[in-house]
Amino acid sequence: AKHVALNAILGVGMTFVIITGGIDLSVGSLMACAGVLCAMLVNWSGGEHVWAWIIIGWVAAVGLGMAAGSVAGLLITQINIPPFIATLALMSSLRGLGNLATDGKPISPLPEAYNWLGRYPLGGFVPVSVVLFLLVLVGGAILLNHTRFGRHVRAIGGNEESARLSGVKVMRVKWLVYVLCGVLTAVAGLILSSRLGAGSPKVGVGDELAVIAAVVVGGTSLSGGRGSIGGTFVGLLTVSALNSGMTWIGVETFGQQVTLGVVILAAVLLDQFKARKTFF
Repeated sequence: AKHVALNAILGVGMTFVIITGGIDLSVGSLMACAGVLCAMLVNWSGGEHVWAWIIIGWVAAVGLGMAAGSVAGLLITQINIPPFIATLALMSSLRGLGNLATDGKPISPLPEAYNWLGRYPLGGFVPVSVVLFLLVLVGGAILLNHTRFGRHVRAIGGNEESARLSGVKVMRVKWLVYVLCGVLTAVAGLILSSRLGAGSPKVGVGDELAVIAAVVVGGTSLSGGRGSIGGTFVGLLTVSALNSGMTWIGVETFGQQVTLGVVILAAVLLDQFKARKTFF
């Protein structure tokens, strides 16, 4: 449940991005950087006023996510750099920054209170991370399905020029989508760092592929315009069940990576087939 919760938070942000016809390859690196930043701030506290420094770390990490998403959005909307290239560059830069800041080593040990976000069970039963994931899932579904912003996101993915002629502020909406994805990625990074009890620049490698796979398997079209938060959640469960099943029958990690690639390809081909069938 904890692993699905983490990917679901990433998946909600990625769903908005992909519905606009974009992509964000930087989520894994940003997740690592957010955890590193929070851990560094708490580590600098020297063990004094721990909770105050943890909260400062949370705010700083979310601010980093907002800044990274803002940079990606500006590169894409103002300079017209393709989303794939802009976020690929950001992925490399953020990973490099995380490694430079820590000399490639995890920041640990950290105070026990640091583990609250990732490990503490509310009421002794439900982990904080699962509660956060449920809030993000419900909030994302409401934002996408019941607000003007959500309608504009779908309109841009369906036909950007038509959306612009209809009065939609296309650049602003696309920029906000990347900012939203950055903020949610930072939250996921904080949860992961808290769960590990360390800030590591090595985490999150390949997570962008798993999240994109789940979003696409959940029915969101890579060409934009179609998708749902509920579908993404179903896609996450499907991919998670597939990985668990392969682990159970003894398929090694490399074999799982091959299978995940095949699943993504199959989902994209199915989406293309549906689009052509609808067109004809």
